[in-house]
Amino acid sequence: MSSEATIASVTREFKAQPSLLSSFRESALWSELGAVRDPIFVGAGDSYAASLCASYLAGPTVSALDPYSLNESIHWARGRPVYVVSVSGETRSNIELARALKGIAKLTVAITCSPESRLAAAADRMIELPFKPVGKSPGIATFTLALGAVLKVCGLESGCDFDEVLARATAVAKRIRIAGGRNLTHFAGNNEAYAASVYGVAKIYEILGRRAQASLLEEFSHMPLFSLSASDCVNLIESPNGRKAGQLQERLTKGGYSSSLIRLEGDPVERLYLLVFSMQLAAIEAARRQGLESPYFLGAKMKLKISDEMIY
Repeated sequence: MSSEATIASVTREFKAQPSLLSSFRESALWSELGAVRDPIFVGAGDSYAASLCASYLAGPTVSALDPYSLNESIHWARGRPVYVVSVSGETRSNIELARALKGIAKLTVAITCSPESRLAAAADRMIELPFKPVGKSPGIATFTLALGAVLKVCGLESGCDFDEVLARATAVAKRIRIAGGRNLTHFAGNNEAYAASVYGVAKIYEILGRRAQASLLEEFSHMPLFSLSASDCVNLIESPNGRKAGQLQERLTKGGYSSSLIRLEGDPVERLYLLVFSMQLAAIEAARRQGLESPYFLGAKMKLKISDEMIY
């Protein structure tokens, strides 16, 4: 069996998510993940995006930080519980942070797929995510499971039917426009939609090797708009009671720019999973259309070498 992901294996993992998430939600571990006061979530890459989603949904008492940033401002963690999210448990910055938090943080908890990792050993407690990725792969199920864990720590749950949400993602994914070639794909949304967009952009980087950017709705009109070309694509995610995304989409269309308006239904956690599933599927379908057999980043050997040297 190959130790590297293929588009076919990523697709299988995508489809397996409802079963994995439902099983996790019904597990004994899930029942132990109670609400915690004033947590700090830390992660890099996908794990940072999951942390950011939790902080936006839970509100300002919950923080999301990059591990290197928190290490440089370690006093921010004094007396607070810190949850370090890392699939591999071997990211150097996470491990160094967990060690530095001794005697400062109230509690350091590793959320990881790797109970034997150095991060798990450095933390006071470990939460094992019930999934083992095979080799290097873009985070699909690992992201949604980590997302479920950090949301549960914040006291945020949803009784949504994950199979039904995944089925709905097919229609939403068709609305997501991904720019070809060296053109730029934009995602613009507020709060947790912005946080999910950080993750969606990462999948475009990793799976397709294309250029993408995430922005808050207000900030898009102040900054990224001025670099926009007619061949770029803008995906605007409207808040349940919002109007700005629709107003912006109308003006972009009149200006000759490619844009799509995405509206989501359900409770906040359900909407978040629907958006994440849709972004995953949009990237997978674009890879199929592009004729890719494996995610782009696995073939980008020099970039991957630099990444590994910096991360591990």
